[in-house]
Amino acid sequence: MLKDLIASFTDIAFLRDLFASIAYVAALVTVRSLFARAILRREGTKPEARRRMLVYTRNAGLVLFVLGMVIIWGHEIEAFAVSLVAIAAAIVLATKEMLMCILGSVYRTTGRVFDIGDRIEIANLRGRVIDITILSSTLIESSAASPHKGTVGRVIVFPNSLLLSNPVFNETMLGAYVLQTVHVAISRSEDWQRAETALLTAANNVIADYAEDLAAHVRELERTYALEPTPTEPRVRVALDDREAITLQLQLPVPLGRRARIEQIVLHEYLKSVAAADDLRAASNRAGQINE
Repeated sequence: MLKDLIASFTDIAFLRDLFASIAYVAALVTVRSLFARAILRREGTKPEARRRMLVYTRNAGLVLFVLGMVIIWGHEIEAFAVSLVAIAAAIVLATKEMLMCILGSVYRTTGRVFDIGDRIEIANLRGRVIDITILSSTLIESSAASPHKGTVGRVIVFPNSLLLSNPVFNETMLGAYVLQTVHVAISRSEDWQRAETALLTAANNVIADYAEDLAAHVRELERTYALEPTPTEPRVRVALDDREAITLQLQLPVPLGRRARIEQIVLHEYLKSVAAADDLRAASNRAGQINE
């Protein structure tokens, strides 16, 4: 057995493939390093675009490495594969999750489900995509606060196999704006029409800051995707799900990355407007009492 092992190491074909593999890997690592260095030194490119190019370079290097090893060691792999026929089923079962992750990556790529920089939601995980590999994807958690959740902004890594069994909500596929909903609940005894007017006024004041860019974005969507004209003005829906409260649902288009900030601005403006109206009403009542 030892003689056979020594013979295999002294075999000319084996040594040729071994040196070819070492040379190929060295060349591949060198080229990948040069590409990465060139991307990092590239001026005038956004950090998100550089990060996307780095991910593409790394994944392309991995694919080229696998293809190169298959080509160099093809005859050895073929001889070895024949001996693995009996245990092929066991290998498939043992690598089921890995195969599903690879299939999930293929599905993501062919279906253009999401890319670096997109904001997605999958299996109750929500955030911006910052890294993609063949086996997993990485998100940085959305910074929007939510009830019963004290920590946000964490890095989330999930296996690509989730793509095969869960829908993906991509908030950036149609551009830089989304429709945000702001919920405000008031008592049924309060003046809901005054509250509705205050919400619409606050929303219109916010939209005025980016109205021109929003209109251009809507025209681009209509031209690119043949969509019907999209309303850009804020709207309020009234819901009576609660017996003791009226829920006002304000819908307005907002830029991605500014949803939480704009929601807070709208709520602050709404509360100021309501407080000012209450103060005016109280002053009017006091003036009426004095006159009496």
